[in-house]
Amino acid sequence: MAIKITRIVSDVCEENGFVVYDDQNEKKECVIIDPGSDGAEFVSFAEKNGLTPTAILCTHGHADHIIGVSALKARFPEIKTVVGAEDAEKLLRPRKNLSVMFGAMLVVPAADVLLFKNGEETETVSYAGLEIEARHTPGHTCGHAIFWVKGCTPEVVFTGDLIFEEGVGRTDFPDGNSDELVRSIRRQVYTMPNDTVLYPGHGGATTVAHEKKSNPYVRM
Repeated sequence: MAIKITRIVSDVCEENGFVVYDDQNEKKECVIIDPGSDGAEFVSFAEKNGLTPTAILCTHGHADHIIGVSALKARFPEIKTVVGAEDAEKLLRPRKNLSVMFGAMLVVPAADVLLFKNGEETETVSYAGLEIEARHTPGHTCGHAIFWVKGCTPEVVFTGDLIFEEGVGRTDFPDGNSDELVRSIRRQVYTMPNDTVLYPGHGGATTVAHEKKSNPYVRM
């Protein structure tokens, strides 16, 4: 399967949001991953391309990854917000989503689907004709998830703020943990095929092979 991926970069922390869809999907549906802008760009892209977003997949609940949730929910009322259970409260609490650091008090609608609520490490969801494996990857936040779109060649994973090109996510926020972050990368990312393409929450795409060899923070 060949999917289409459009990156929309937010002015807030230059965060990467993504629109992901299979252009062979007859229903013209898509998923949104980490809408970090005010949402207007995501709505505009969907409308211009005749797409209906069916899910917002949040890798975690920090403000720069969820700002667009409200606008998307307003325009597409049936859309489902999906987030790790341990990060769900961040959508509703400005201090936990860190928006207070930007002088704001961001609150967005509550999540519709909670991942890993029974302690699972992986969970499969299906939206817009895509089968997506969510993997629990604590470290940057306690409920952080990465999203592996199944059936692509090469494999495609959206990693949020777990791992970047030759970098890793911060662990100095209240529920961050550096040991867990390293463990999550080694167990949930570095075990994937070497040619897997990683789309992080900030910066450019990379691959599993490159990070295993060149990431100065976590090597095999």
